[in-house]
Amino acid sequence: MATYPVAPLFALLVLGHGAATAQKTAEPPVDPQVPKRLAELKGYVKNRKMTDDFQAIGLMQALTKSPEQQNSKDKKKVAKGLGDVFKLGKVREGGKDLLYREAADALSKYEDDGAKELSRYVEHKRFKDNLSLRAHMLRALGRTEDDKQIDYLIEVTSRSPHDELRAAAGEALGNYKDAKIKDRREIVKMIIRAWGSQHSAATQPVSNDPNAPVDFGPQNARRILRACEGKWVGTLQKLTGVSHSKFMDWQRWQNKNKRWEN
Repeated sequence: MATYPVAPLFALLVLGHGAATAQKTAEPPVDPQVPKRLAELKGYVKNRKMTDDFQAIGLMQALTKSPEQQNSKDKKKVAKGLGDVFKLGKVREGGKDLLYREAADALSKYEDDGAKELSRYVEHKRFKDNLSLRAHMLRALGRTEDDKQIDYLIEVTSRSPHDELRAAAGEALGNYKDAKIKDRREIVKMIIRAWGSQHSAATQPVSNDPNAPVDFGPQNARRILRACEGKWVGTLQKLTGVSHSKFMDWQRWQNKNKRWEN
């Protein structure tokens, strides 16, 4: 049987392992075209006549086609450039906001870099009254799966004065099925708590006293539930693997399964 010197063999193994590790962790090279293309995007967005929006959208789609093949420095540059879309040029209102929706979808591919930009603009004064766009941005924020956004999304789900935003944030939280178990438990607990608050208000008896002030609480709660219940249920099911659809069933399950695993 052939024998080999131990030291040289060990050295070869170490070198082989090192080469494999280097190959595994090697990043794609920096793309020198990225700054040029981002400058081009900025020019499209700043066009005051807003006639270059489709060119901007096409450029964003091309820039973000394969984020996994981009250098980490390029990813940060692209995310920042996409974020700038929300602050440059005239505000695209109503049906003209496709530019922003495409930018939000593109940012959703960039994990925490994308989340950083989205979280900066979802509450921005430029878009305060465009609830549909803000809901779209919240759903994109969830798709980044950045765990630093969980508390914010829970806050919107629980307390936003806008039903559409509550529903969108609740739906966004459904993307965190791979988050740490403590984070998933917190999401589930807080959605059930928010649901319970609205369920309690919606089922309050209504006074028959014609002279009593009108209590809009139950009516408002039922409106919130109509907008949010389906999204909340979807997220609870995704995170727990449990298939309940009624609040009382979820409350009962939560009370019996404080330390649930999935």
